Amino acid sequence: MQRRKGERIMEQNRRKPMPLWLMIPLDVALMAGCILSFAYFHHVRPAPSDDKPIDLMAGFTSTTTSATTTTMTTTVQITTTTTNTDASGEMTTTLTGDTGSTAATGTTLSGQRTQSSALTTSSTTTTTTTTAPPTYDYSGWASKWGEIFSVGDEVVITDNSYRSHDVYINIETRQVNTSVAYIADVYIRNIGNFAAAFAKDTYGRSIYEWPQSMAERHNAILAVNADYYTGRDTGIIVRNGQLYRNVEKGDVGSIFLDGTMRNDTKTSFDLETYATMGLYQTMTFGPMLVTNGEPVLGFSGSIAKANPRTGFGYYEPGHYCMIVVDGRQEGYSIGLTMDEFAMLFDELGCQEAYNLDGGQSAMMIFNGEVYNKPYKGGRETGDIFYFSEVN
Repeated sequence: MQRRKGERIMEQNRRKPMPLWLMIPLDVALMAGCILSFAYFHHVRPAPSDDKPIDLMAGFTSTTTSATTTTMTTTVQITTTTTNTDASGEMTTTLTGDTGSTAATGTTLSGQRTQSSALTTSSTTTTTTTTAPPTYDYSGWASKWGEIFSVGDEVVITDNSYRSHDVYINIETRQVNTSVAYIADVYIRNIGNFAAAFAKDTYGRSIYEWPQSMAERHNAILAVNADYYTGRDTGIIVRNGQLYRNVEKGDVGSIFLDGTMRNDTKTSFDLETYATMGLYQTMTFGPMLVTNGEPVLGFSGSIAKANPRTGFGYYEPGHYCMIVVDGRQEGYSIGLTMDEFAMLFDELGCQEAYNLDGGQSAMMIFNGEVYNKPYKGGRETGDIFYFSEVN
């Protein structure tokens, strides 16, 4: 009897529910743990520390176009005649030079030395030098485009163009339908002439700065707003060979150290493989506009409507274009639809093109000044892409 009574008491204790005052805080703690775990695994863990981005260039062997040395033939002749008169006679010394193989470092001469004796009564010295005119440097990507860059340290700047030893830029202002587009045609000698910069030179959320301020600090000749990455937590962020964020978002535009560009969908982008190929920059706002020489069309929804636009286009290694389209300004420029923007890059002959942040962010900076007429004067943003000289 006593045993049965004890069993009944134990059964009652097992079925007795947990007090409400204890269940509520335990449930809250469990939910908080789930939320924190999700945030960690999907947002925090995949991204490197803000202070310690992953260097994708470490151990990478570049296969970019090597410099091509231009060899020229120069005729240099130096003749020296010295006559001494005395009772024993005269000695004449002649050094004649022949052509030599030269590069930018100078000239190699080869010749012969002769001596003879005779009786004379005069003294004469004659020097004749013939040098080659300045020549173009065809190293790097300049080997493909002849004389598009300038000679030596010559820099020529106009209201819409820039030409130096390493950078050539020409900006065309074009009416496209009911909008005004600023099309910058850009050639560079090396990939180092193209770079990216963060607002206040700091990677992180909610950090903003005017594009013209970023451009000035980095001595940019030409710059445009980039991805506005700082306003969201997603997107593959690689800048100047450093990986800052590895969270999938959508289409990705990639530029490599060899100057090539390719576009990928979220599923076709392969960070591990691309890192071994020399991944240098990524663009993550999207979408892609031209891929493999074909325009991407058929956009729908709010993204498809006419708006101010910024985009980056690729022709071949070392030859790119940046386009900014003004918009939302009746009587001046309405803006382009996404289909119209893709068609513009395609008509220019771009093999790849990618859409960057637009709207009020759409800004082009040339030689320190805002070149376009941005909607409401533009705004601060999180990053820029730019071209500059390399010291």
